[in-house]
Amino acid sequence: MKKHFFRKCMLLLCPFFGQQLAAQTVTWQPEILKQNQKISFQYQPKGGDLEFSDGPKALAAVYSGSKWSTVPVQLAKKNDMWTGSYQLPENAVLIALKFYQGDDLQNPEALDIQNGRGYYHQVVDTKGKIVPGTYLAEAGLKAGATGDWTMNSFVSPSKDQKMIDSLLQKEEKLSKRIPRTLLFNYLDIKQLTMPASDFSVLADNLLKSELKNGNLNEQFLAQAQRYYEKLKNESGSAAVKSLIFKDYPKSSTARFLAFRKYTEGKYGKDFEIGAEDFLKAFPYMEWKKSPDSQEFVYYTIYRNLATQYFEDGQNEKFLGLFKDIDFKTANEIYRWNITRNQMSMSGKADYKLLYELSKKIIPYLLERQRDQSYLTDFGRDAVKAQENADKQMDDRLFTHVALAVNQKDFAAAKNFFQYLSKEGTYGNADMNAMHLRVLSELKDDQAIKPLLENSVAANAVTPEMFAKLKEVYKSEHQGQEKGYEQYLAGLMPSNKKNEMRAHVMSNMVNYPLTPFSLENADGKMVNSKDWADKIVVIDFWATWCRPCIEAFPGMQLLVDQYAKDPQIGIYMIGTMQSGDYKAKSVNYVKSQGFRFNLLHDAISSTGEQDQVFKSLLPLFKQSSIPRKIIVKNGVVRYSSEGYSGSPSQLSNELSTAIEILRAEK
Repeated sequence: MKKHFFRKCMLLLCPFFGQQLAAQTVTWQPEILKQNQKISFQYQPKGGDLEFSDGPKALAAVYSGSKWSTVPVQLAKKNDMWTGSYQLPENAVLIALKFYQGDDLQNPEALDIQNGRGYYHQVVDTKGKIVPGTYLAEAGLKAGATGDWTMNSFVSPSKDQKMIDSLLQKEEKLSKRIPRTLLFNYLDIKQLTMPASDFSVLADNLLKSELKNGNLNEQFLAQAQRYYEKLKNESGSAAVKSLIFKDYPKSSTARFLAFRKYTEGKYGKDFEIGAEDFLKAFPYMEWKKSPDSQEFVYYTIYRNLATQYFEDGQNEKFLGLFKDIDFKTANEIYRWNITRNQMSMSGKADYKLLYELSKKIIPYLLERQRDQSYLTDFGRDAVKAQENADKQMDDRLFTHVALAVNQKDFAAAKNFFQYLSKEGTYGNADMNAMHLRVLSELKDDQAIKPLLENSVAANAVTPEMFAKLKEVYKSEHQGQEKGYEQYLAGLMPSNKKNEMRAHVMSNMVNYPLTPFSLENADGKMVNSKDWADKIVVIDFWATWCRPCIEAFPGMQLLVDQYAKDPQIGIYMIGTMQSGDYKAKSVNYVKSQGFRFNLLHDAISSTGEQDQVFKSLLPLFKQSSIPRKIIVKNGVVRYSSEGYSGSPSQLSNELSTAIEILRAEK
């Protein structure tokens, strides 16, 4: 009985002893922290995860002006203690610290927040009085209700409703009436302590009380309207909306509410009418004079309105949208309507109309290409934003040139190659092929050889371009091919060759191939076990996979390169297809004139045509195609996915991998 009593006593004393024995401590100086004061602290990590760290880091979180903000604090070691200092803001009411090791702040190698209790301290005003918002900040910190999930790493969030409510009661007593600036923070935390129905009544009453007090600024009304929506209180939301449109009719809040009113849930003609009404009420050019974070509103309006005009054949209205909009929005409208239809495989596109529209839009795009409208998409990194804009412009120029070539307007097409970026000038094999055709049609023979040589140097060449280059070479060497291969190899810069080799080496693998037997185009069976003495390239493709089909010219280059080499095998395995997949595969390849060794993937246990491909999923990690592998001695040694867009680059990649594997001893 005595032992039992003694054990209970020790348990009761545990909190006291725990505080005394816990080695990790923070000592604040001065003991009472005041606003607008420079403070310091000493951190003792002994006994914790950071005890042996030679470079712990500190992050301070301060509640000031009804919101949290964080800032790194530099630590310096003195004896066994780490010290830091910080200048408190004039409105601070609470400060918290966390200590960690590593460069990733959200996933540190080690973390010390006093076993979840946190290191935090009240901040009083210059007269030593506790400031309204102090207990609210503490409650939010402890409950994980700060509105910022990253703050949850300063303490372990608690669900103790009594503790949270007691802090709120202290706040209520301290503030007498919750200040308007703290009201929404207070409601967010109060909601954790009450039944939903009771909380809705409380929130409605508090909001109505504030609304009656008048002197309502736009920010408060916007927050009140959102809160009523959160409560699903339609009448309250409507009342606040009415006040916003009455008192702040041209504000960003009114603009956003109008955007939703006119366009939300509307499609087709209804969207068109709503969008036009919105633009009359809130013209884009008015917003542009003093832009804010609502760029997305106009981007959405213009993008969808343009599609509606385009699909309805309202071409004048469609073109009229480009008069004022920025490059980002104009580019997206062009991409979605002109490029998408130009690339359509349905054969129903009106290429003449697309070209006429494109001729009027491209000058707008070129004029605004450097307006930095992509800046916010790239974290305000001006260089990356411009690189993206240049890449987008290259893509739009590709569409325009393709349309010009389709309409046999070769002279006009030639004029637009000059606007390509440095990377885009020779970096796109299909664009280079169109450039060759334009020069050929215009009989600009002097420009053809430099184009072909620069395209080879950029590793962006089609089979037809290689054939033309060989023709040009022979014409300059009395019809002889002697030395052509050396000439061709010399056109590729050494840095490009090194980049390719590094890329290939990064895709080398070592994965056992499950033996298989598949039917070929002639109905005969091909067994992988018969490849023991060969290096075999396999391309997994499907008739529905556009990138797979686009890669075929590159695969044909590879096939032709090794056609007379008995040690190299190249097979195209059609996979993940439906219906009469055998006939579809064979007929498509024959109709396009490709000379491939076709194999048909077998039916797996799930009934899908993917048995061999599925056996390699542990290696691939995903089921996307096109996918190329190279097999040597029954082992997959190389694996790559996707298609770069360049036939010569694909052929060069796979031939580089083949020769590396061939050179192995």
